[in-house]
Amino acid sequence: MKISAETAYIGPQQIMEDWDVSRATAYNIIKRMNAQLKKEHPTALIIAGKVNRIWYEEACLQTSERRQRYEQEPNHNPTGNLDPK
Repeated sequence: MKISAETAYIGPQQIMEDWDVSRATAYNIIKRMNAQLKKEHPTALIIAGKVNRIWYEEACLQTSERRQRYEQEPNHNPTGNLDPK
């Protein structure tokens, strides 16, 4: 068996660093992601308190792409002002 520098699962610490959230929020993210993974792939191996690295990275990529598309919209207002003047 080949040993990889990256593990197959990530824990709350990585999520806390990636998203700048609390430990409790990181665990909630893991719980939601694992529920979605189990729903879409019933035979997937789920480990409580950790999430599959590939599943997590794909979710982050989708979120990042959505954010980029949103920021490129012509009506996007990053200041949050209601009046875009």
